[in-house]
Amino acid sequence: MPQSVATSAQGTAPSPEPPSPDAVRAQVCHILTDPGFQASAARRSLLKFVVEETLAGRGEQLKGFTIAVAVFARDQDFDPQSDPVVRVEARRLRRDLHSYYDTAGKQDPIVISIPKGGYVPQFERRDIGTTLDSAPRALTPARAESHRHWVVTVPIALVLLAVLAWLAARPSESPPQPQVEATGAMDLPRGPRIAVSPFLGLGDDPEQTFLAEGITQELVTDLARFKALLILPLQASADIRKQPVTPQSLNQDLGVDYLLTGSVQRSGEEIRLITRLIDTRSGGIVWAESYGDKLTPSNIFDIQEDISNKIAATLGSSYGIIAEKGQTEAQRRPPDSLAAYECVLSYYHYQKSFDRLEHAQVRDCLERAVMLEPDYADAWAVLANVYAQEYRQGINPRPDLYDAREHSIAAARRASEIEPRNPTSQLMLANALFDRHDIFGFKAAGERALTLNPNDPDILAHFGIRLVYMGEWENGHSLVSKAVALNPDFPEWYRDPMIFYYYQKGDYNRALLEARRREAPRLWRLLFRAMVLGQMGRSEEAQPDIQAALALKPDVRDRLWDMARIWNVPDPHIEHMAEGLRKAGLAIAPAP
Repeated sequence: MPQSVATSAQGTAPSPEPPSPDAVRAQVCHILTDPGFQASAARRSLLKFVVEETLAGRGEQLKGFTIAVAVFARDQDFDPQSDPVVRVEARRLRRDLHSYYDTAGKQDPIVISIPKGGYVPQFERRDIGTTLDSAPRALTPARAESHRHWVVTVPIALVLLAVLAWLAARPSESPPQPQVEATGAMDLPRGPRIAVSPFLGLGDDPEQTFLAEGITQELVTDLARFKALLILPLQASADIRKQPVTPQSLNQDLGVDYLLTGSVQRSGEEIRLITRLIDTRSGGIVWAESYGDKLTPSNIFDIQEDISNKIAATLGSSYGIIAEKGQTEAQRRPPDSLAAYECVLSYYHYQKSFDRLEHAQVRDCLERAVMLEPDYADAWAVLANVYAQEYRQGINPRPDLYDAREHSIAAARRASEIEPRNPTSQLMLANALFDRHDIFGFKAAGERALTLNPNDPDILAHFGIRLVYMGEWENGHSLVSKAVALNPDFPEWYRDPMIFYYYQKGDYNRALLEARRREAPRLWRLLFRAMVLGQMGRSEEAQPDIQAALALKPDVRDRLWDMARIWNVPDPHIEHMAEGLRKAGLAIAPAP
């Protein structure tokens, strides 16, 4: 069978000339000897076997039975239904490869992947010539610190003029999809560096070791999807069990900010995992959690995936433990002295309150950031959303200087050009396209963001809220519910689509319950609560919310339709909203 060449999960385009067999074998050798490749001995053997069989033209024979006998020493009585070893190890190998190419193999010229649904690998060559000058370099503690502390003395007016000039020069048409990320991850402002120590199986039960190894592998992959973090998987070895590395040595030798450790212990059918996040500078425990579940032969992999998803979201998300710590530190410093990464952190802090003064400060900070770090995709991406809020919510608009809608899409496209595989870039591109009522483009970019990081609560919430508002209630509600489950300390606006969902379905009791879970004096929350109470015949209770809404937006009676159409709410659903508000005593104008 000829070598398979196609676009892989690593996101690079195939070359017209596929890599030669010798080049593929050299790449396999490079992967297997690189400390960044964390696969077990069995999965290393699996990789070598499927590659050699494919190169030899026997790819069509790569079935579960063949692999089980040749690689995993199963006999001729092997039954894949009762023994899922091949499926499980192939799944883990895919994760190993994905994690490797996201970290240590980021600049490798040949990408090897194993598409789901089979065991035949694909080989593709990528042109890294344009990125060699910006390849990752060793990040010393001093270099890491320099990324976080630059004091900007450039006048804000000059910064704004520079950003406006750049955005004004952007073409209006959709950009071509870049094939390779423009710069190396180490060369751009990034967040903390996290070392993941192999989780330990306590005791002699091999099932515990198997589960601990699986969770470690899953967790490295899931954390690596959060592009603001730098993930360093520590090589599993007997030395780590006998003499674990110390947090302080990781900080001094590798510039690591946090160390993640964990252990797994089984008692009968119960399995318990304990994990800790340690600050390597102080040695203090920043966060600790335990997870328990009942273990059966059929659910071991579900347990691994569930625990990994929860830990990764809790630590790595924009509102997670690590980001919260960074936001707290950034809030103590003057806004005009923040580093580019800290400007991004300040954006997420602002997203919890939507304070108008904070919006202006964050906008200024991000505009300085993209001027001084023009290839920082995260800064461009969140700046796109800050611009969008000028016309979407009317926060600090500057119509005399620029068209905020055009600036938003230009900034989002810039982010996606710099890092097409950055989930935040794709998310904010989706949001900007949604605001332009390009539903097809919105869904495509949103799905890309979800594929790149399916466990980022912010991606789930942003994409889900828009699906709910445009009428895809069940799909959107499912995504938002997952966002809430993954990170209980979520911003209060995550709850708005839940209220809207139950309201449009006529479940007013559940809608009111959601609307009253926590006080949030924002316009849409006030209107949602008032319309729910109106439908329930409790108009007197709705009066405080109506008065508060009118104080925030005096022309809401005449503007409700326009406000809802910005969010692509179908007209029949807007009429349902207007009906509830009229019953509550707020005379909403008819549809224009």
